[in-house]
Amino acid sequence: MDKLRVGVLAPSEIAFRRFVPAILKSDKLEFAGVSCATEKEWGTDDSNEIIKSEFDKANNFVENFGGKVYLGYEDILSDDSIDAVYVPLPPGLHYKWGKRVLESKKHLLLEKPFSDSVEHTKELLETAKLNNLAVHENFAFVYHKQIDKILELVNDGAIGETRLIRTAFGFPYRGENDFRYHKNMGGGALLDCGGYPTRLASLLLGESAKVVCSSLCAAKGHDVDVFGSATVQNDSRLTAQISFGMDNSYKCELEIWGERGVIYTPRVFTPTAQMNTVIMLKTNEEQEIVIEPDDQFFNSALVLLDCVNDKNFREKRMTEILNQSLLMNEIRECAK
Repeated sequence: MDKLRVGVLAPSEIAFRRFVPAILKSDKLEFAGVSCATEKEWGTDDSNEIIKSEFDKANNFVENFGGKVYLGYEDILSDDSIDAVYVPLPPGLHYKWGKRVLESKKHLLLEKPFSDSVEHTKELLETAKLNNLAVHENFAFVYHKQIDKILELVNDGAIGETRLIRTAFGFPYRGENDFRYHKNMGGGALLDCGGYPTRLASLLLGESAKVVCSSLCAAKGHDVDVFGSATVQNDSRLTAQISFGMDNSYKCELEIWGERGVIYTPRVFTPTAQMNTVIMLKTNEEQEIVIEPDDQFFNSALVLLDCVNDKNFREKRMTEILNQSLLMNEIRECAK
């Protein structure tokens, strides 16, 4: 196809700030429009006011980026001119609407996490395979060139053999009305910020990564985990210690401790498209490696395009999605 026409299911903040501006940079991607839920699709008592707010947000998308406003999620799914749909809804809705996207014969880009359970992940992947469709989980940080440089340093032996990996992602409390703190919306620190260090640990440890122990803790009376940690090891017994929380001071870091030095970066998961990132390499001397700005959302969108065009590449990404879901489940089960 000349261009992949992409629709957005819901006018979310992350879609407005990062995803749609990213796809507009490519001559291979086209923004088709954004949908806002109908009263039936929203399904809450205060839906009228919320729907009006969502409609205003959707109009703001069109004013800034073009495309059109679709009046209902099903409306955008029924548009045969759309090739793929980006779903930035809360995790508790990923399975329901991800499945509907695939049933509508459209490629699927799900904001992380791919789903709220291994069973749902497996079903979505199987549905995609049966319909010859691509799926992609938007852990965009993986595709930032900062990660490429870190892997290069490790593989080239810049710090000798790796002895320990530590990675953390957390942020301050966002208030009790935020979906992240509600079980029925797929809330919880593990499904939100916990997915990032888990994905990074998997990337650094390889496919044999398994959870050794974990802890998930509630706070402020919420019915979900608000902070947690886990220890992950691979077959060589290389260990990654991961931590996460959404009632914490801000952290977004990676440290790789080796036999002859340390690699450290303080902004590993969320660099903006305009900012430099810095990798500190500490051996006999301390060196700052500056990585020029890179748009990880743009890179992630191109990965979706590669999944659409290359079936072998697509299958590898599906394996990564399943492995991530299995690791998240291991963290959940060990914590019990």
